[in-house]
Amino acid sequence: MNKLLVGIILMFGSVQVWANGLDLALSNETANLAVTFDRDPFSSDGSRNLSGGVETALGGFISEDGDNLLHATLLARGIRQSVTSQYQISAGMKLIGGEIEIGEDGSDSQESESVGALALGFQAGLLLQPSTYNPIELTFEGFFAPSIASFSDAEQFGEVSARLQVEIMPRARAYIGYRRMHFDTNDVDNVRVDRNAHFGLSISF
Repeated sequence: MNKLLVGIILMFGSVQVWANGLDLALSNETANLAVTFDRDPFSSDGSRNLSGGVETALGGFISEDGDNLLHATLLARGIRQSVTSQYQISAGMKLIGGEIEIGEDGSDSQESESVGALALGFQAGLLLQPSTYNPIELTFEGFFAPSIASFSDAEQFGEVSARLQVEIMPRARAYIGYRRMHFDTNDVDNVRVDRNAHFGLSISF
């Protein structure tokens, strides 16, 4: 875990010149850190781009159970304006890999397996409360990789998440969310990597 944390810090230091933001989500058992390379489409700082664009992110995920994963996400995003609000729909892919623990919780026989997957997915967001100062956004996200797109000891990968986010100032957004992430491996089906509510902070540079 320490090596992964050092790697994430070094990665952030090497890409911060080109990065547009930082996103950190924490629960009692997990932490997910991502460096983003786009601006929030619903930001109130005048940087919103109604034509959409490409959203990219690099990050790492760790858990108290000993799961250590790195991930990279690429999404093509489209933004639309309705009569009273805005919404965005994105589609793309997520590359994820690392080590997960497959033993039973609390047992002395915990073992780790190397996993990896190239997943296809989508993201949908709705601006619930358009506001100059504190817009509120609801976002859903899902990724799935079947056996043919999974590698190392992984047979399948799936992830779904949701977040409710409020902009507390022009370059900072706080949110609460929930994530479910699992791998099927060569030895064990439905290894739960994350199944927790979390809170987070997203900062734009």
